[in-house]
Amino acid sequence: MGTWLTPRRAVAGYASLAVVVALMLASLTAPVFLLVQGYQQRDRAEALAGVVCAVLYLLTVFLLWDAAASNRRGLVRERTLRVASAALASAGSVAEVAAAVREAASALLPGAAAERAAVLAIREGGCLRAVSPAGTPPQDPPEPVSGWLSLAEGPAPKFVSAAQITAARAAAPDAPPPGIPASAPADVSGDGALLCPLTLRDRPAGDPFLGVLEFFGGRRVLRDLAAVLEILAGQAALAVERLELSAEVTRQRGEALFRTLVQDASDVILIVGDDRRIRYATPSAGDLFGGVAVEGARLSDLVAPGARDDIDRVLTMMLAISPGAGDAGVPFGYLLRIERLDGRAAVIEVRWSDLRRDATVGGLVLTLRDVTQRHELEEELKHRAFHDALTGLPNRALFAKEAAAALAAAHTAGRTAGVLFVDLDDFKVVNDTMGHAVGDELLVAAAARLASVIRASDTAARLGGDEFALLIDDAPDPDAVDAFAERIVAAFGEPFTLRDAKALAAATVGVATSADSGDVGELLRHADLALYAAKGAGKRRWRHYQPALTSGMLRRREVQTALEDAVRAQSFLLAYQPVVSLPSGEITGFESLLRWPTQRWGMMLPGEFIPLAEETGLIVPLGGWALRQALSDLVRWRCGLPAPAPGPGEPGGPYVSVNVSARQFRDPGFVDSVRKALHACALPPAALLLELTESLLLGETGRIRAELTELKDIGVRLAIDDFGTGYSSLSYLLELPIDVLKIDKTFVTGIGSSWRRHALVEGIVRLAGTLEVDVIAEGIESETERELLAGMGCQFGQGYLLSVPVGADAAAAMLHLGRGLVTELPRQRRRATGNGPYLTDL
Repeated sequence: MGTWLTPRRAVAGYASLAVVVALMLASLTAPVFLLVQGYQQRDRAEALAGVVCAVLYLLTVFLLWDAAASNRRGLVRERTLRVASAALASAGSVAEVAAAVREAASALLPGAAAERAAVLAIREGGCLRAVSPAGTPPQDPPEPVSGWLSLAEGPAPKFVSAAQITAARAAAPDAPPPGIPASAPADVSGDGALLCPLTLRDRPAGDPFLGVLEFFGGRRVLRDLAAVLEILAGQAALAVERLELSAEVTRQRGEALFRTLVQDASDVILIVGDDRRIRYATPSAGDLFGGVAVEGARLSDLVAPGARDDIDRVLTMMLAISPGAGDAGVPFGYLLRIERLDGRAAVIEVRWSDLRRDATVGGLVLTLRDVTQRHELEEELKHRAFHDALTGLPNRALFAKEAAAALAAAHTAGRTAGVLFVDLDDFKVVNDTMGHAVGDELLVAAAARLASVIRASDTAARLGGDEFALLIDDAPDPDAVDAFAERIVAAFGEPFTLRDAKALAAATVGVATSADSGDVGELLRHADLALYAAKGAGKRRWRHYQPALTSGMLRRREVQTALEDAVRAQSFLLAYQPVVSLPSGEITGFESLLRWPTQRWGMMLPGEFIPLAEETGLIVPLGGWALRQALSDLVRWRCGLPAPAPGPGEPGGPYVSVNVSARQFRDPGFVDSVRKALHACALPPAALLLELTESLLLGETGRIRAELTELKDIGVRLAIDDFGTGYSSLSYLLELPIDVLKIDKTFVTGIGSSWRRHALVEGIVRLAGTLEVDVIAEGIESETERELLAGMGCQFGQGYLLSVPVGADAAAAMLHLGRGLVTELPRQRRRATGNGPYLTDL
């Protein structure tokens, strides 16, 4: 606010008391001189003139002093009214109006106590209530308007004595006058109060009476200030009217906004009275209840008879709960499923507020929201979360939950609960040969067949892929559960009639019961172990859980944990078996063989841990270590040997062969790891021979061909290990860049006593010679086998006859021996004599 609103001290220039006294003394100088001179000269005329002049001068000074004081009081009143007018114009509440009026009254009424200078009382209906300037609720009860109108007797200000106030109080003893405490008039300052009615003509509300403004003090002072106080009261009336109009405009705007929002709101708002009839309803109520008339009806009459009891029960609860119950933890919201009068079901969310004590509402406010679609979506999502999308059966999560409940009930009742894991044996064949659409159809048919075998109280579930589970609830004993397994195996012996074909998918079943399981986790593990045992024993059978299966699984887990630690610590060894030139006996290379030394199980051979490494993915880091270690040992061996001049594509000295598993070869970074390992050892790429299995070459031929070609571009040689034992196909010998064929031991053993084996091996050797591919025969254990292989043209061999696998240092010692590890063989081939094969004379 500007400084012009703040009362200031008297304007400089007005005569002060000392100045007036000095002026008076100065004015009396001449009359006093005349009076003294007349007295001395005994001149009465001159003395009288002096006295007259003195009196005249004193009257003149007094009149001037009174005029100045009146002018000063007028300026103070004008300034006070101006400041009060500014404060009233900026007042934001009636309390601020009361404070501005009291401050102005304190300035206009000198000597009056500030808290009793003025009291503002505002009309509230048929009563007057005093307004506290501090904004706190007044302690005095409201007063009837009629009593104070009789005291004021019109719109003009009127002085009311303390006796009149006492009489007014006596007429209404239970309600003291506004602003006057119960001890009035003893506390009234002065003789009484000047009542200034706050009236305005042409008010929008109709009644011109707003309230009353009371000023306390002496009768004379109040009558002298009546005009000024009337002006102050008029300004206060305008301020109060302005605030009331603003509040009314705000209220009307709020109501208009509320009506606008409510008219278009999708939520339904109802006001229900104690008689349970709807006193108000938003337009959306018709859509919720099916186009029926809502206002004036009972809420229970808007739904079908079957849902009325629920509505009445909820309304009774709402009406019984006190308004403060929500703070005590009572939830003010419910979800109700109703049936409308037109027969359509709906789910509504109900929230309420108890506004029965609110004068503007006077009822129970209900907010209804149609959440039918949301509820259906939630139910659908819940169903999808616990059911298989393809078959509609419960999934693993729901099955485990129900199995836990059935297991607890079985233990309590002394009955038996059983879990059956069912695996479709030939599903992969059907899926691969007939397509995934037929595979999905087969899964649906298998689910239906399972459901037809069990009882209505049992549960069928799909755990994933082609694996199902059955929960047999409340069986008399474990034998009854085994009977279900028999029925399932028999039921799946019949082919499935699908849309376009027939398919046979036998079932293998693992059984576990509550008799051998303490909790649901153990029950499911036992069923899984039993299924694993049944699949190991063959197809189309079932197995009941036995404790020995757990010990086998525990050993498998222990081996897996130890294998993980060993891979991290690289706690492995490489043994090397020489590859020997059969005609000359010279060592041409070594095959690296993994060994795992353990304290608990001793030295473990590859067949004991490589399948587990492939299953867990540990074969990738393990194979990478074996490749780097084999190349590192080869570098050390070559350092002590003379360096021969290698030809194009030749190893240029001894080489090392490393077995590569299918899982390792399919790793995206395998080719790069081979390239980096060769670069780190600075070996010619041909010094490395990678041995691949036939099963690896049968899948993803395009990708495999590309990676084999990339390895050949590096210069690495490639071999097919255990040739003939897998799904052999001569086509990949033509399409893939193979350098070596390794004939498996199963063909080599017995070639000296079986002409069929001899002919088969000889055919492989001739085929390899035709394709310009080297041949290595594995498992040579007798001189007869060595001589026959060399005689039929097999260049290389390995086996216990030549050397058992040895360590890296022993392999280096063998290389230093040079030629003659075994006796050199004659190069001329033996021929058959007579009509029989020549094999019999060896």
